[in-house]
Amino acid sequence: MPAKPTRASPFGQLLRQWRNARGFSQLQLALRANTTSRHLSFVETGRSRPGRDLILRLASCLDLPLREQNRLLACAGLSEAFPERQLDDAPMFRVSAELRAMLERHDPYPGSVIDVRGKVHFANRTFRRLLPDAESLSAEESIDAFYGTHGPTYCENWAEVGWALVDLRFRQATAQGDPELNALAERAERHMDGVARTGQELSENDSPVICMRTRVGDRIVSTYSAALRFDTARDVTLSELRLELVFPADERSADFFRALDLNKEGGAGDHEQSD
Repeated sequence: MPAKPTRASPFGQLLRQWRNARGFSQLQLALRANTTSRHLSFVETGRSRPGRDLILRLASCLDLPLREQNRLLACAGLSEAFPERQLDDAPMFRVSAELRAMLERHDPYPGSVIDVRGKVHFANRTFRRLLPDAESLSAEESIDAFYGTHGPTYCENWAEVGWALVDLRFRQATAQGDPELNALAERAERHMDGVARTGQELSENDSPVICMRTRVGDRIVSTYSAALRFDTARDVTLSELRLELVFPADERSADFFRALDLNKEGGAGDHEQSD
């Protein structure tokens, strides 16, 4: 009697999906994870049940996000390895306090703590003055506000900035392997419908980073941003956060933020009217 074909397990299907996404053959991944290609084949087809240590080695070799590592373990019927805490939970207190302190020190320039979906968790005073509702918006609402209203209305180089940020969202979605992130990237992309991509040959005098040139009253404020991530995080929430700091790209833009800081009691709208 012919052998009954083995049906791949949910774990095996997910592992194969990630292996293919990362461009590894079974042999390449097996060598990196200190196992054999035969055993890896048995694991993928469901003929062998993987142990916890092997799963975590495979996940590390594939550079999987912590959320996906937990998912792999769950598919194999094992408990998750990494907790997913709230930012106000006791074990997260120290990190949350340091993030808030860094944001305060970054004033008078905008700064915020954002997760991989684009949800703003907390921000400094300047960020709140310029975008007072940002912390109350969902990830979807943030996309609609930024790509649908703020960007095309106020950004002088929206084609360059908007498409660069959409491309970044798709890269993040691919790296995370999260369908929700891909859906958010597609949501942002739909807002760019009709906005042509701009090809640009860089000269030696161009800025080394993409700067967003925003109209504020009768002036142009030019900024760029840098992000801090926790590459050694062992918590899912923390691994998906970034501290995003905005910097002025020229002295006139720095003057704008310094003047905004001097008028701490007024709102952003009041400052724009005075310009």
